[in-house]
Amino acid sequence: MIKLLIKILVLIIFIGCEPAQKNELEKVIQKTKKIVEKKLITNEPKEDSKKTVKNNTIFYLIGDPFFVDGVKYIPEENYNYSEVGLATFYGKELHNSKTLNNDRNKVTELLGRHNTLPLPSIVKVTNIENGLSITLKIIDRHQENGTIIQVSRKVAQLLGFYKNKFAKVRIEINSDASKQWKNVTNSMNEPLFNETVESAPTDKVLISNLNDVQDDKIKIINVEQPIQLDLEPVENLDLYLIIKNFNSYQEINDILESLELNLKYTSESEGSQYNLILGPLDNELANKLVSSFVTKGYKNTKLILE
Repeated sequence: MIKLLIKILVLIIFIGCEPAQKNELEKVIQKTKKIVEKKLITNEPKEDSKKTVKNNTIFYLIGDPFFVDGVKYIPEENYNYSEVGLATFYGKELHNSKTLNNDRNKVTELLGRHNTLPLPSIVKVTNIENGLSITLKIIDRHQENGTIIQVSRKVAQLLGFYKNKFAKVRIEINSDASKQWKNVTNSMNEPLFNETVESAPTDKVLISNLNDVQDDKIKIINVEQPIQLDLEPVENLDLYLIIKNFNSYQEINDILESLELNLKYTSESEGSQYNLILGPLDNELANKLVSSFVTKGYKNTKLILE
């Protein structure tokens, strides 16, 4: 709009000017035009790229890539996420500790910690060894290489692996519920989230059942919502550990001797390098072996179920 007005003004002035005056006047107008345009750009409102997070308010978080003993993890939104792996659980050592997005780890609630899923996310976790499954909320970042999820003590008890410490599980994201939680947590940090709108005044109406009220005292009963456990088909999958990027078969033999491992294994070539496959393994040993190989510098180490 400003540019159009400037052009009209220039046209009106030029009509009544001599050629010599036009050249001088044009220079002045062009200079003024640049000053006006610069001023307009400077005064334009700028969008804040960083959302303000209220103190101690839960917020939606994907997070930056991070490393666990040299192994890289990249958090991301993945509403098709489905993966099998090992699960473990946390106990009182993490109870009531603050999460990365201002939530709280609780051992008595249906919660979990995951390596890459957004916080919060809703997932279905199935213990494929006994078929028990439950829906829980991911609220914190899990930082171990051997397991893909760390659930609360209560979840471990419900899924039947509290005594064994580990279980083979399948994790499937609930995309609709996860998106809803994303919207909720984003809304909680909006400036007007806690503002309420007063309704139009109404007459006060008291409704009561005289048979249920004694001495003007009303007893409030807090009924806890039941926990829904589902039963899925049991999957008989064996657990294997793949370690990649050995330079030779001799290197494989040397590492097996140094770890004093007397396990079934196979090796295979992949281009100019070699892979080691250990298994079948029990859950606890598999978790320990992941840490052992990663500590020795073999970062491309992964547990698989088949």
